[in-house]
Amino acid sequence: MIWQKPPEHLNLGQFDVHIWQVNLDAIASLHGHAIAVSEDWLSSDERSRADRFKFEHLKQRFIAGRGFLRSLLARYLHTNPEALEFQYASHGKPFLKDSAIQFNLAHSEHLALYAVTLDRAVGIDIEHRRTVDQLEKLVQRFFRPSEARTIEAEPELFFEYWTCKEAFLKATGTGLSKLQELEIDRTRLKTIPREARSQQWHLEKVPINDQFVSAIVVEKNCSKLELSYFLEQSE
Repeated sequence: MIWQKPPEHLNLGQFDVHIWQVNLDAIASLHGHAIAVSEDWLSSDERSRADRFKFEHLKQRFIAGRGFLRSLLARYLHTNPEALEFQYASHGKPFLKDSAIQFNLAHSEHLALYAVTLDRAVGIDIEHRRTVDQLEKLVQRFFRPSEARTIEAEPELFFEYWTCKEAFLKATGTGLSKLQELEIDRTRLKTIPREARSQQWHLEKVPINDQFVSAIVVEKNCSKLELSYFLEQSE
């Protein structure tokens, strides 16, 4: 799948899933004033969350990320970014009340991903490849035996499995306690938590580059899905 330049006008069809890749550092420094504009759009709760970051670059990334989310959803809804009111599920998943638009976001280092669709659950995750301390203990705690054997043989697959699981948990709005109930066979959902088995799910890797791993899980409550990949470039 090729990342493409976003269209001028955003049209979200019944079968569409739009995936956006964003460089948060580039947005934060755009023209030297974009971060202030984005911060004005945030709610008091979002600004409080931003202020809790110890390091300034992490605060700026958070503000840029939330500002872009508001800007993006406002374009789909034809409204103002500051007019959006987010609500949160029990495990912190944000959503818009009384809206058909469903979305999810994830970030790692300077990259953020956003997934937007209509009337279906969606979850997305991204991880920067890095050395993991105590990998064996982590795998034994959160992964099923079949997955653990695969990862022990090929440790580089750890983040591929992790992002697949995390994307599913974000789509269903459940916490890490459900990680071991979900079994991944490469990019196929093999065993899923009992409460989610009545739904059909589409799992797909999201291509980034050699430094990042990503996956998306979408509720497949239709005969087909059309995934589009947009690269938001800031100069």
